[in-house]
Amino acid sequence: MLDGGKCVAATASIAPGKVGFEVHNAGKLPVVFGILQLPTATFQRPKLRFTPSLSGKRLLMTQTFRDFFRSEVISATEGIAVLDVTLVFTDLKGSTALYERIGDLNAYIQVQRHFQHLLDATVRHNGAVTKTIGDAVMAAFLTSADAVQAALDMREAVDQLNRDRPQRDFILKIGVHRGASIAVTLNERLDYFGQTVNIAARVQNLADGDEICITEEVYGAPAVAEIIAPYPVAKSQAELKGVSRAMSVYRLARMPS
Repeated sequence: MLDGGKCVAATASIAPGKVGFEVHNAGKLPVVFGILQLPTATFQRPKLRFTPSLSGKRLLMTQTFRDFFRSEVISATEGIAVLDVTLVFTDLKGSTALYERIGDLNAYIQVQRHFQHLLDATVRHNGAVTKTIGDAVMAAFLTSADAVQAALDMREAVDQLNRDRPQRDFILKIGVHRGASIAVTLNERLDYFGQTVNIAARVQNLADGDEICITEEVYGAPAVAEIIAPYPVAKSQAELKGVSRAMSVYRLARMPS
């Protein structure tokens, strides 16, 4: 019984099985009723877990935000520091020959199809496409695991495109790197700036056709090892322009058929 804002408790023996509660509010104000069941053994408060909040980083890497709020800008003189972002760069190998062989208009249409498949893979794995440059794509992800899984899906999607064609017109090269960056507005577009971007682009240049190159920072990130376990991986040291130290790069080939 609830009366005057107080709960008048009563004791009762409850048998195992379904239990029904009947609550009567004798006062004039609404109240909230809850049930707390404690175990008979020594009670320990369980650790609280909260679902992820909408942080600035998560917002910047949400494709819906980028699509519908293009006018929202960050001052180029300020920028927003993003302490941990994983960037994926892709490029098509031999696209110039495709334009030469089937003509500009037909090649443009086919390249746009390839862009849509890469966008779908990006969104599916919690990322956002930052920009396209010619036949290349730059995308940002919350975690390296998402980025690597998206890269694998991108390669598979492009493979599906080739299965509908008389020859392999689309051969994808992918690079993935993780680090800090600065989010700014450049050329009326939300973009990323800094050494992490430079390294990600240069790692993509190291990739051969159908290869995914990832850096040590990505390779050692949580859950990445499990994702790439089925794939042949070759480690090498690479000297990158503008980077003072040699970097470890892991090349992910296709799974053996």
